[in-house]
Amino acid sequence: MRTISHVVWALGLVLTGLPARAADSEATPFDGSWEVTLSCPAHHEEDDAKGYVHRFPAEVKGGVLRGVHGKEGQPSWHLLTGSIAPDGTAALTLDGIVNNPAYAVNGAQRGKPYSYRVRARFEPAAGAGQRVGRRQCDFEFKRR
Repeated sequence: MRTISHVVWALGLVLTGLPARAADSEATPFDGSWEVTLSCPAHHEEDDAKGYVHRFPAEVKGGVLRGVHGKEGQPSWHLLTGSIAPDGTAALTLDGIVNNPAYAVNGAQRGKPYSYRVRARFEPAAGAGQRVGRRQCDFEFKRR
């Protein structure tokens, strides 16, 4: 009896989660291919980290953005992910791996992982965002 009640309870949890998951995968006005431009000017507050610009593709599916620069797990790689709300506001996260210490805050060593949040706003064909934290980095999104 106890096993059957646990199975019924677990099945109830699964079934109650189905509508939410189905809604998450529905198409949104932002779904499709995007081009991301990440611009980080030189950082002189605590160090002399050089500025850089990276361009990379991203895909939005079901209102969830995923963009990749470089090869996963290798220096210079980063992954930009997060959800875009129906009103176009987005809470994103960038996870990456340092390539060259000259471009990293405080001279972080090659191979060191890093992560930061990005606040963004999307329109149907374009968007913009900013890094949250101590170094200024701007994001530009253009529909492809």
